[in-house]
Amino acid sequence: MRIIAGAILLFMLAGQAFPADLPLRPRTPPVKTAPPVKALDQNGFDQLGGDCIEATNGCQRFVRAADGKFDATNNIGIACQPKALSCTKRR
Repeated sequence: MRIIAGAILLFMLAGQAFPADLPLRPRTPPVKTAPPVKALDQNGFDQLGGDCIEATNGCQRFVRAADGKFDATNNIGIACQPKALSCTKRR
């Protein structure tokens, strides 16, 4: 029995490839990509004008922050269908 177990062990070790035996894959140079392009504001805030400080889309109310961008003050309701932005308060 000991001879059979030794033969099986020897057979298993002889068939394995060790890391030193495996071929190395050549390194591929990193792919150069173009820098990301800033997307245009597609949601209509840029068309409200610089003097608009509050806006709505029928579902949400937006207030202009100190950095000049609009922040939503509430979440959209589940059944609400947003419409085009309109300014509700100007300076």
